[in-house]
Amino acid sequence: MEFFGKTKKDEVATPGQPRVFSNLQENYTDSIGRVVQGGEDSSALVVQMADSVLDSAIKERASDIHIELHGEQMKVRFRVDGLLEDYIHGPSHPNFPLNVRFRILAGFDPTPPNPFRVEDGRFMKNVTGRPVQFRVSSFPTVDGEKLVLRVMDHAAIGLPLEQVGFLPDDLTLMAKLIQSTYGIIFVTGATGSGKTTTLYAMLQRLNRKETNIMTLEDPVEYRLDGMNQAQISARTGFTFEEGLRVILRQDPNVIMVGEIRDASTAEIAMRASLTGHLVLTTLHTINATAVIERLFEVGMPPYLMTSSILGAIAQRLVRKLCVHCAQPTNPPTQEQLQASLPWMTKEEADQVYKILQQPTAQFKQPMGCSNCGGRGYVGRLGIFEVMHFNEALRNHTLNRSSGEVIRNSAIQSGMRTLWMDGAAKVAMGVTTWDEVMRVTKAML
Repeated sequence: MEFFGKTKKDEVATPGQPRVFSNLQENYTDSIGRVVQGGEDSSALVVQMADSVLDSAIKERASDIHIELHGEQMKVRFRVDGLLEDYIHGPSHPNFPLNVRFRILAGFDPTPPNPFRVEDGRFMKNVTGRPVQFRVSSFPTVDGEKLVLRVMDHAAIGLPLEQVGFLPDDLTLMAKLIQSTYGIIFVTGATGSGKTTTLYAMLQRLNRKETNIMTLEDPVEYRLDGMNQAQISARTGFTFEEGLRVILRQDPNVIMVGEIRDASTAEIAMRASLTGHLVLTTLHTINATAVIERLFEVGMPPYLMTSSILGAIAQRLVRKLCVHCAQPTNPPTQEQLQASLPWMTKEEADQVYKILQQPTAQFKQPMGCSNCGGRGYVGRLGIFEVMHFNEALRNHTLNRSSGEVIRNSAIQSGMRTLWMDGAAKVAMGVTTWDEVMRVTKAML
């Protein structure tokens, strides 16, 4: 992952943006025309078109490929830097079944089952000179089958912790937290906000020959050398809860649990962290301090939380400005800031203003060029909220203080919030305030 990935699934790119690989549409139109005219081997053309789609997706750094049928129309969309973009939109043809080619690659029957059943598959293919895995999911719509291919490009996941996007002080704190021999660290954020990349970067930092690292994942997205990775299976009863019980008999030093989904798994993980194990896991909350509220909600006793929690990291992904075409601009307008200020605490708002008013701030705006395909952005960058579970937060937890009190305490102790971290990166000229607002609007 290039500094991570994703935003809300219903967000799409601005229509009419130039495409780096606009010839994908031309190739599709040409192939359909040749099939309609007859005299060509349509199966060979379909294979070539499917290969072109995969090649283009990798070159565009797409995280997902959407193959959609809409009546007599067919559409191929890529999710690039978190936003969906059209790459092919044209007539479908029974003699040019592009979706069938991807079904075959995934190991499905060429014809969708009737009655329809959900199908999940994988395939590996050499793309642009290296093996890339694709995870395939099918879904019924009123217009026909929809396929989504998740791009599992191992070359894009191996970021060291230093390149994930933490500012220097947060990086120092992160490095300190994961050197603990026991305790639990939570990484929180929406699906696709880069949690897996952060977890893997932490594991890579800890991966030494004298350390036994065990993981429970759903699914195992990337294979990591030197680590013992396991995939849960609800069908066989190998759940996160059961897997944790077994792992504790495997003499682990570090345990990574892909997700805390219920109270029993949370309790086992937290108790495991008290017995000489460092536990890394994820939770779905809107910010770092909300982890405490969430654990209260599922019934975790305060004494267990104060004894086990080391910290929590919340994160989102913003698009990075293209270094070739970004141009200087003015600071965010008062109207832009007002859109978010009502939702911040006073401490957050004061800090955001302070950050954006730094005399060294270098604000930039996207312009679009051939290097970025006219988007103005290339790749993504994490914005973070790193909460150190200090003595003040332990006392608030024991007293079951409100979420507002806990959050204000964390900020007063030096925690940089998502908005504050985003403002810092806007002032560095690597992203824009519009991007920060786009990915944090779910918090509003």
